[in-house]
Amino acid sequence: MCYIKNMFKWTKSDAIVLPLVLLGLILIGVALGFLLRKQKGWVKRIPLILIAILVVGLEIAKQALYAGKPDFNYYVLPLHFCSLFVVLIPLSQLFGERFGSVFKPMAFCYAIAVMCLTYANPLGLIGNSTADVFGTFHNFHTFFFHHAVIAYVIFSIALNDYKPKYKDCINVAGGVVLYACYATPCAYMLNSNYANILFCQFQPLEDFRLYAGQIWYNVVLFVIGISAMILICVLYNLIYKAVKKQIINRQTKKVVYIKPKN
Repeated sequence: MCYIKNMFKWTKSDAIVLPLVLLGLILIGVALGFLLRKQKGWVKRIPLILIAILVVGLEIAKQALYAGKPDFNYYVLPLHFCSLFVVLIPLSQLFGERFGSVFKPMAFCYAIAVMCLTYANPLGLIGNSTADVFGTFHNFHTFFFHHAVIAYVIFSIALNDYKPKYKDCINVAGGVVLYACYATPCAYMLNSNYANILFCQFQPLEDFRLYAGQIWYNVVLFVIGISAMILICVLYNLIYKAVKKQIINRQTKKVVYIKPKN
């Protein structure tokens, strides 16, 4: 998840494919925002509902394909941090607004983190899948799953689906804690490095692990994760409220008050 030697180092295929796909998703998002601007409820959320179905379908296909292979290993199990989206996005979009409001902060903020990491460190998140997206199912799944998550961020903003509140920081932090509670024991029992729980290729953290030991390393790892997600939540709150204020100011008509004569 964190290959420091390859941070901000894109391959030729990354430099071509990633910007073009991002531009395409942004244009689609703008178009959806315009076309669905007058719609409400589930109709307006159709693009997000389709993404929810897509991520579930991709994960089911992945597990079904790898389950019967002789070289199956536990690393393909949906215990990675990104695997949370298989649950969070459907819970955010398929079970009503009141229920979905609990999970939207997590789905949105975690998706922003994945989006940032994908462009900062393509090799760590999507490997070399841009070089041959349709060459293997692994490349296909990796590329489209992560870009479905990126599309979720863009479309959520375009459709104004997630309306942030500062109290959402509790949900966001709680989700990371919950993930740590089940992913950590699974990583050790299955000897699989989900979310860098066993070791980290980001050298400063790996050095800390070797110095302080595994327990303190895991504590610091998840404290960093929680802090990062809270920061994303707070920053988006600030940006959202600033943009909303600007829109309201532009739409508000100036009312001239004429004081009546006595």
